[in-house]
Amino acid sequence: MALVISCYFFDRHSPAPGQSTKIAMQPAKTGSTGKIRCRCCHAVVTDKQQGINHNGNHIHHGTNPAGYSFRFACYQQAPGCAAAGLASYEHGWFTAYSWQIAICKACGEHLGWLFSGATRFYGLIIDKLIFDNPTAA
Repeated sequence: MALVISCYFFDRHSPAPGQSTKIAMQPAKTGSTGKIRCRCCHAVVTDKQQGINHNGNHIHHGTNPAGYSFRFACYQQAPGCAAAGLASYEHGWFTAYSWQIAICKACGEHLGWLFSGATRFYGLIIDKLIFDNPTAA
């Protein structure tokens, strides 16, 4: 019997369902070592050095068709994540990019999405991550 750990963090402060809104660019919240971890199991999923800007911003905001709103940061690679399910273009937040759910390799928690198009990158949900230094911007 496998132990399943589930954590749920939803941000309902959002624009109308189905809309995506970019917010001002902010640096990734990281600490002295730069490790970024899964909030559920504390496994390392990526680090500060993997942070990238996409469409001019590191941090984005998107709302899915069900009305759930997400604030997520972009990372070139997230070795602690695995892509789950088939890639889709439906209800995507980035034109010409498909998306897949990105889960924590250690516990299976939904941490964000893998976006694939001209480049590949991860959009990781900020509220589902732990940063080495929580006081960092």
